Amino acid sequence: MTAILLVHGAIADGSSWSRVIPLLKGAGHEVVAVQQPLSSIPDDVAKVRSVLEELDGPVVVVGHSFGGVVITQAAHDAANVSAMVYVAAFAPDEGESAQSLGEPYGQLESASHFKIDKQGRFTLPQELFPKYFCPDVEPEQAKVMAAVQGASDAARFGFVSGPPAWREHPTHFIVSENDQIIQPELERFCADRMKARTTVAEGAGHAVMVSQPQVVAQVILDAAS
Repeated sequence: MTAILLVHGAIADGSSWSRVIPLLKGAGHEVVAVQQPLSSIPDDVAKVRSVLEELDGPVVVVGHSFGGVVITQAAHDAANVSAMVYVAAFAPDEGESAQSLGEPYGQLESASHFKIDKQGRFTLPQELFPKYFCPDVEPEQAKVMAAVQGASDAARFGFVSGPPAWREHPTHFIVSENDQIIQPELERFCADRMKARTTVAEGAGHAVMVSQPQVVAQVILDAAS
């Protein structure tokens, strides 16, 4: 049995994996979805690393969106990790940030709509969340996702990565073809650079694990095998 550690992204929480988890558990795997504080990338990394260290290997570590930045740090020098799966995610190399990765690909329309509160945390307005984050999710589910989004520190865009775990472990990557949060071209670049086994989720928005859970689960199961 392989343990599977699921790491959500910014303006999200562990419930974003709710449609994938039954498919993974149904295949006989231990599954843990981390709830990160979203207060900083180092805080998120510390939380994920603490959970990872409690799991017996082999462990497949899965990161969505900014969760890709987190697992890139948290799985570094982790002997119990057998594979990594990036789901519509940032995958920085050492010295890179999410901001520097995205600059060559231009700014998506969604970027101009993030709201930053007095504590320096960002969210998407609830009325715009479905349009940009999950346009291919059922409207009622999209409204729930908008309501439970986790406010996240805006400083994470400039967080500079250390040595990347994706250089140490076998990797898989899911590119969301219609992503409105991270440029699909950036996702393809990251996948190609790490020589990942790549799956393109046709027509998928950013929340591909909600809209196409079977696709995401199958990639994770392939990594676990």
